Amino acid sequence: MAFPLPSPLRRMLEWLVYARRDGQFHELTALAATYEPPSAAAYRHCLPAVLAVPQRPLIMAIVIDYLRVAPWPFSRYREATLLLASSHRGHEGWFPLIMPVTTWLARQGGHHLGFPKFITPSIELVDDGHEVRGTATGECGGPFALDMRFTPGLPRPLHDWEERIVADPALFQRPFHVLKPAGVGPAAAEVWFDHRKPPTWEARTGSVVLRGHEEDLIPPGTPVLGRLHRFRGGMNLVSRPLS
Repeated sequence: MAFPLPSPLRRMLEWLVYARRDGQFHELTALAATYEPPSAAAYRHCLPAVLAVPQRPLIMAIVIDYLRVAPWPFSRYREATLLLASSHRGHEGWFPLIMPVTTWLARQGGHHLGFPKFITPSIELVDDGHEVRGTATGECGGPFALDMRFTPGLPRPLHDWEERIVADPALFQRPFHVLKPAGVGPAAAEVWFDHRKPPTWEARTGSVVLRGHEEDLIPPGTPVLGRLHRFRGGMNLVSRPLS
C-alpha cells in the first residue's frame, strides 16, 4: 500500500518526473521475453474491467537495470514486471500486472503515476558472457518469482507478430495502461516514455527460458522470443487520463 506524499514532496516529484529538459532516464539494460498467453482465461481474469483483451493477446516479462537516473535523489535501480497487452477504445498498450523495484523512491514515483510497484532487494540482471540471466523474487500479497535465461538466436523461424517486434529495437513500443490509485482504480491513465533527446536503442534477439510463480501466465521451460535491450539518451515518463 502506498503512503500519501506530503504536498511539497509531491510537487517536487511531479517536476522531476515531467519537466526534465534532458530527461530523467539516461541509460538502461533490459532483458525482455514476449509470448502468447498460456491461458486465455487467466489472461482475461488479470486484466481490469476497464481494459479489453486486444486483437493479439501477448505477455511481456522484463527485468530492467536503470543504470543512470537523474537528478538526485533518484539513483540506479532495478525493476521487474509482467505486462499484459491491453486495449482501451481501440488504443493498444501494456497493463503492468506486477512490478517489483529495488528502491523506495522508484516505488513512490511509480505509485504516483499508477504503476503497482513494491520493494524487493532481490532483482538481478547478469551477463556472464555465455548467457544473460534476469531474476526477481519478492512478496506482494503472496510470493513472486521470475527467472529468465537468454541465449542468442532462435531455433525456429519467427512468427509474423514476432517479426514486427524484432523490427524495432526499442523496449516499449506501446504506452502503459495503468490504474490510479496504483493497481486499484477506478481511474485509468496512459503513461509513456517521452524522448527529450535523440535515443540510441540497441537490441539483440534470442530465446528466453522462463520460470516463475505465475504459472497460468508464464510458460515454464518453453523457449520464447527474447531480446536484450540497451538504451542511451534522455527520456521522461509522462501521463494523461484515459477517458
